Amino acid sequence: MCKLLLTFMLLLLIASCRDLVYDEFPSFKGVPVVNSLISADNLIVAHVSLASKIDKNPLKGIESASVLLLADNIFVEYLLPLEGGLYMGGSLAEYNKIYTCEVTIPGYQKVTASTFLPSPMSLHSVEHTAIAGKDHEGMTYPSVKITFRNDPTKKYYYEVVIRLLKPDKEIHATPINPNDPVLANEGLPLFLFSNELIKGSNCTMTLNYITGSASRFSQSGELRTTLYPFILELRTVSYEYYSYVRSMHLYNTGRYPEYGLNANIAFPLYSNVLNGYGIFAGFSSVVYDTIFPSY
Repeated sequence: MCKLLLTFMLLLLIASCRDLVYDEFPSFKGVPVVNSLISADNLIVAHVSLASKIDKNPLKGIESASVLLLADNIFVEYLLPLEGGLYMGGSLAEYNKIYTCEVTIPGYQKVTASTFLPSPMSLHSVEHTAIAGKDHEGMTYPSVKITFRNDPTKKYYYEVVIRLLKPDKEIHATPINPNDPVLANEGLPLFLFSNELIKGSNCTMTLNYITGSASRFSQSGELRTTLYPFILELRTVSYEYYSYVRSMHLYNTGRYPEYGLNANIAFPLYSNVLNGYGIFAGFSSVVYDTIFPSY
């Protein structure tokens, strides 16, 4: 009797696993989405689209919008439509200005967003260390020590981008073991930080990184991160840029948790777009000469 009951329960479980689940999504009126990342000394580009319900893919750009650009509340230009919802201006972005974008789409409320484009900070020196430590699997990783100018009288936000020049493509290095006090204070494994703990006019910090590939050292058999030539870029970013990148990291971590260790957690993406979604942010940058590290 017991075996019969177990067999019946097993068949019931198998049958239930084969049921098809249908999702009914409620009606959803499109919401304007504006995305623009302004870079000092470059033309300004914005993408305009409509957010739709979850099963709507792909989303199409809006080509009938009016995109007005202001700098310090003074008219600059109307961005001209290209294709796919892209709009481009003809003037270069200038730092130390507040840029405002006003987007008008027929049938929707006017969408607005603003961001302050900060001035760049000079890089004084960049030093590379081929073996800075080992991870939990015994693989060595390198580090970069940089010294740059800081203005302690104002709140600034920075991002360091290590652009690895692989033979077939360029990628960004991945942070590992952020033990620098300024980076550790942020609580996230990113090369993104504020000057909250930086008190002087200059800052020196060490950034540990990996390149995504490794090999065995022929003499000792030690597992080492593969080194590539790289370009180091120091960005002075807007508060909106800083907030969005942090929220994007948390969003991706919650959406794609480490298998078997964490549960999926919904984390909202930061947006500074009024009457819509998206991000309107900017940065200024300085770039250091290409470095060719070796063991």
